[in-house]
Formats: sequence, C-alpha cells, structure tokens
Amino acid sequence: MARGVFEGGGQHPVPVRRRPAGSADAAPGARLALPAAVLQNSLEQTVLAVSAHLVLATVLRGEEMILLPVLVPLYLVGRGFFALGYAQGAAAPAFGMALTGASTIAAFGIAVVLMGLGR
Repeated sequence: MARGVFEGGGQHPVPVRRRPAGSADAAPGARLALPAAVLQNSLEQTVLAVSAHLVLATVLRGEEMILLPVLVPLYLVGRGFFALGYAQGAAAPAFGMALTGASTIAAFGIAVVLMGLGR
C-alpha cells in the first residue's frame, strides 16, 4: 500500500469520490449565452478604456483634464448601445462598438501626441 501512494503505483488507498461537473465546468446555457458574451466583451473593452484613460491622465495638465469626464460617458453610452443591439445581429451593435472604440482610440491617440510633444 505504501508503494502505491508514494510511488504513484496506481490506486489511491482510500477511494476518492469525484463530484459531478457543476455549472462552472460547462458552457453557459442558451438563456445565459447572450449576457455572458456581452459581459465578456464589456470586460475586454473596459480594460482597454481604463488603460487608455490612465495613460491620458498622466499626460494631461490642468484644464485639459476635462477630457476624461467627456470620454467616460461616451464609453458608457457606447457600451449601452452595444448591449442593446447585440441580440439583433451583427450590424445592430456596430454603433455602440464604434462609439466605445472611438473614445478609447481617442484617449490613446491624444496621449501619444502629447507624449510626442514632450510631456
């Protein structure tokens, strides 16, 4: 018995009960597939947007900081349109995705230009 446990010789001395696979081990059901896809996409876009806003915040000065509270609502409105349109097919969420992407790209673009100018 000691040989089996310590040398990987096959059976475990005490039978191990395997629990059945739970919902965490399976793909989401039909009812949750759409919200899960929207949530996954929103998580990915949020990571990009927060990164862009943080980079931009490091190069803005004084009154230029007004850009941040302008870009955040654009991002949120874009996410809303994306979520509402996601169930209607490929073209419906395009405006929301474009608005989300535009605000993120604008933040990164402005930050790159300002860094190029020496900030």
